[in-house]
Amino acid sequence: MFQLSGIVGGKSQIKVAPRQTLLLQQIVIRVKKGRKLVLKNLNFLFNNEAFAIKIEAQPSPGKFIARGGAGDLTPNKVLFNNNTGEDQIIFLLVSAINTSRTTQQLSRSDSWHLNLQR
Repeated sequence: MFQLSGIVGGKSQIKVAPRQTLLLQQIVIRVKKGRKLVLKNLNFLFNNEAFAIKIEAQPSPGKFIARGGAGDLTPNKVLFNNNTGEDQIIFLLVSAINTSRTTQQLSRSDSWHLNLQR
């Protein structure tokens, strides 16, 4: 089990166009052969309810999206299943999606915390 946390940060709010996705964090993870990467818990707070959080493992199709601006969730979602026969390197991405039809702003204090299992 391991944890990943992040905060938008910066000096000012970030404008996000309607229906656009903004990458907030990207890390590289090794998943051993025969293992899975599972999103066990997610706690996030976006001050603007128009934003959803998206957690995905690429190049796998595995992703999890939570709407409503905030949440303390237990998705237990498999993001990547390594059945290739050898260790794989994947990218874990955390993004914000503006679900509204107007430009919205992410706050500098918007944050997330993930518990993942390999």
